Amino acid sequence: MSFFPDAKQFTISRGSFTHVEGNVNHYNIQVDPQDNLEELERSISKGLETLAQQAVLGASHNAEQRFPPPKCHPGTRAHVLKTLRRWVRSKSKPTSIYWLYGAAGVGKSAIAQSISESFSTTDLAASFFFSRTDPSGLRSTLAHFFITLAYQLAVSPLSSPILNKSITHVAYSRPDIMHASLETQFQELIVQPCSQLSPEQVNILPRLIIIDGLDECIDIASQERLLSIIRQAKSADIQPPLPFEFLICSRPEPRIRNAFGHRNFRDILDCTELGESLQSGLDIAKYLRDEFRMIQQGHGLAMAHVAQDWPGDHIIQQLVQRACGQFIYAATILKYVGEYHALPTEQLKIIMSVTVPEQTDSPYPDLDLLYMLILHSAIDMQNLQLTLPSFPNTTHVPYGIPPSTSPTSCVMLENLFSLNKGKVGALLFGLHSVLNIPENDHTDIGMYHASFGDFLMDPKRSGRYFVDSRGEVMAKYRAFYLLRCFSITVANTL
Repeated sequence: MSFFPDAKQFTISRGSFTHVEGNVNHYNIQVDPQDNLEELERSISKGLETLAQQAVLGASHNAEQRFPPPKCHPGTRAHVLKTLRRWVRSKSKPTSIYWLYGAAGVGKSAIAQSISESFSTTDLAASFFFSRTDPSGLRSTLAHFFITLAYQLAVSPLSSPILNKSITHVAYSRPDIMHASLETQFQELIVQPCSQLSPEQVNILPRLIIIDGLDECIDIASQERLLSIIRQAKSADIQPPLPFEFLICSRPEPRIRNAFGHRNFRDILDCTELGESLQSGLDIAKYLRDEFRMIQQGHGLAMAHVAQDWPGDHIIQQLVQRACGQFIYAATILKYVGEYHALPTEQLKIIMSVTVPEQTDSPYPDLDLLYMLILHSAIDMQNLQLTLPSFPNTTHVPYGIPPSTSPTSCVMLENLFSLNKGKVGALLFGLHSVLNIPENDHTDIGMYHASFGDFLMDPKRSGRYFVDSRGEVMAKYRAFYLLRCFSITVANTL
């Protein structure tokens, strides 16, 4: 049956049509295309707004919060990068999860960043870089993880045309999903929208999700929980299967290792260990040579009298041996030597003059010695030890207090510890190789690498520089927040 036989090139707005046959109504159709379009646009806009409010925008590979991100020095890590790129590009690989693991400071995050950038315009679906040193605390927890992935999938130029409408519709129609369990968020924001795709859409969907620093999620149980969610999604016999592949980078902590040891990971997991090797030594040597050359050029006249091949192969090889495969050791040395307030040749001479004791229980003796050397340059050790525990990775925000209000700027620390204006900047002078100290006094101070926080909180490694985050500092920390909460409450009642 047709209402308008042979009709062409006409439109109907707000039409209502009824076909009557006998005493029975067969059709009652009301059409308002404009209303439907407006509702769709509203759901997309509101859903995206809801996701953006809850997503951790600083966790992605290209986030401003992480600038400048660590990435592989040109010409280094060639073998592992080639292996990972081949794995990503392969369309017929049996495994859908790749675990890249290694000790602190070996360069896992740099590799994850380099892979993210390599595939940012082709295969990268989403990325999340965990960090215990994040001043907001949001990158050290799993609470917003799946919301963040869903948001990235909804806005990425690669996946947005395919997944935007379905993901934002869930966020719009079910705002309670933001507070649902992680398992529910994963199913409704990611799994179900993907299950509605056609085979053609799945074929053009970016597949790679990169998760870096899983061990820096401070709740150990959450680390296992995330791996369990991924394992169940990838090993379950569901149709259609979840289209994503995961590159996961972490330290080989016991519970992470045990989680990956589950029998259902066996057939879907590839893994590579990063550690001390001949190739890593060659890579660190190249990194040191290139950066020492940049330091020499950057200091101009102060280094004009120095030989072109400074500091020479002998020194380079000694530093490589001390690094033991840890790029963080080399990076910290370069920051220390390259500080503009000092002469690079003298800074390097200081480093080379100290040696590790023959008997030490530290797993990272040379790195610990380097950190001690840097801390020794502090002008006022008593006040420095008072303020150090306030930085991310050495403190635990009291229960119920938003991590994003953590007092880690110069101004906040001076108020908290009753220090004169400018005192914190003076205390931290000379620590730029381990701390990211912004020029703006109101911007958070952070650690360049979690290994520095680990060093400070281990009394066997840090000795007299040990930071006890449970003592006087935490008492002041809690008092500060109680007063802040009280002042906010009073202000809201006026």
